[in-house]
Amino acid sequence: MMTPKENLLEVLNWGKPEYVPMTGECISTVGMPFINMLEQPLRQSGYDAFGVHWLVNQAGAMHDTSQLLFTEISEWRDYVKFPDLDALDFTSTAQAELAGIDRNRKMVAFYGVTGVYERLAAFMGFENLLCALLEDPDECRAFFDAMADWKIKLFHKLNEAYHLDMYVYFDDVATVRGLFMSPETYREVIKPAQAKIARAVLDEGVRFCMHCCGRCEDIMEDFVEIGATVWNSAQTVNDLKGIQERFRGRLVIEGGWDTEGPCSLIGASADDLRAEVRRNMEEYGRNGGFILLPTILNQKGNSLIVGDDRMPALLDEYEKTKYCF
Repeated sequence: MMTPKENLLEVLNWGKPEYVPMTGECISTVGMPFINMLEQPLRQSGYDAFGVHWLVNQAGAMHDTSQLLFTEISEWRDYVKFPDLDALDFTSTAQAELAGIDRNRKMVAFYGVTGVYERLAAFMGFENLLCALLEDPDECRAFFDAMADWKIKLFHKLNEAYHLDMYVYFDDVATVRGLFMSPETYREVIKPAQAKIARAVLDEGVRFCMHCCGRCEDIMEDFVEIGATVWNSAQTVNDLKGIQERFRGRLVIEGGWDTEGPCSLIGASADDLRAEVRRNMEEYGRNGGFILLPTILNQKGNSLIVGDDRMPALLDEYEKTKYCF
């Protein structure tokens, strides 16, 4: 029998896995202290190392729009102070975290939860950012490029300390209805910085996973082009079965959970979760190239992080249906 890591590698390499993997059973997230400090606070409201104030509730973290650092993109050099990564002790933190992880059974991944687009939104707000993309794309590109350089340095530090298997790059450039901007603007202004980060990750032999929520299927080919081999968190507002067929052998989809449906409501029943697991296995799991990523909330937050009385039912249904090939 394969270990969860071996089974996941078969999925990622388009081999012959024994079963459909689920994120939590085959991947361990590392670098949590640096995520909270440098990317965004995840546990409680507060400031990150850039000076952005984040508000945290059960649904997650969002930058505080009442405390924007600037509103004009031309001002970014005056306000953006990149945190000194050389002053941080990555090695000791990594040793402590990795001590509790069996790397023979799980892959380790860092979640870069604030990509270049999201970082600029955190600084100046979405409305100002979207105007800037149209009014001064050159200055936006300059910021994105500088931010990419800093994130690449952060990645190098992390990889040296953790020897990562996967880097998950978060940049939500879409809503449930479509992209925030035209595909052309994405390709001309944002994509070059994302591609730069992806190249740096791939050059060190680490897998690059693109995280983008919302209906982003119009730029799926762009994700693959820059080097993403996994897309997280593939939501049902996209044509997931069509994407599986189109990108078979090139892109694994991680997600599938109906985040707009009753299974994702705070009050969803255990039966709702069981039904959603079965639907995922039937509609996506059978096709291969799929990693199940449940997304369920309770009054405390993300159930996969804070725990949930309904999790045993979800896991039980997963164990019953994961051998669906």
